[in-house]
Amino acid sequence: MKRYVLFFLVSFLGWIVLASVSSAQHGHSHGAGSKMETREVSVEGVKIIFQIMSNAEHKKMLKDMKMKEDIEPGTTHNIALTLKDEKTQKEITNAEIQMKVIDPKGKDQIKTLKYEDHMKSYDAYFNLPAKGKYQVLVLYKSGEKKGTAGIYHEVK
Repeated sequence: MKRYVLFFLVSFLGWIVLASVSSAQHGHSHGAGSKMETREVSVEGVKIIFQIMSNAEHKKMLKDMKMKEDIEPGTTHNIALTLKDEKTQKEITNAEIQMKVIDPKGKDQIKTLKYEDHMKSYDAYFNLPAKGKYQVLVLYKSGEKKGTAGIYHEVK
């Protein structure tokens, strides 16, 4: 446990450096009416795909897929992650993932993401109420692989 906490603290310092990663990312939307922002970042042989969607859009998508899920009260967005091994292109489904979202004023939210088998991704709900640039940071551990990644998401 002590090693994991130390790793988390050291990795947190690395997150600050990851701000420069945002220049290597790219984003696009899915579907004609969908307002999901997707960004991909590669870190040490792992492709991390971030998908950010407003709760209204997420709820609509779940309804269209005939799935039921309760949206977490007090939140505005769903953030989902997919991890893939770049060599094998296999999804990594056994990771421990911590996500930190920092709002434009510097206030943060930290959550543990859970794997949703039916969606083939890890996700959590966050509150992104104000317009501006949010920093989304991830710390993951899967077996012996550990890493951090980050992107920026702008709420307009």
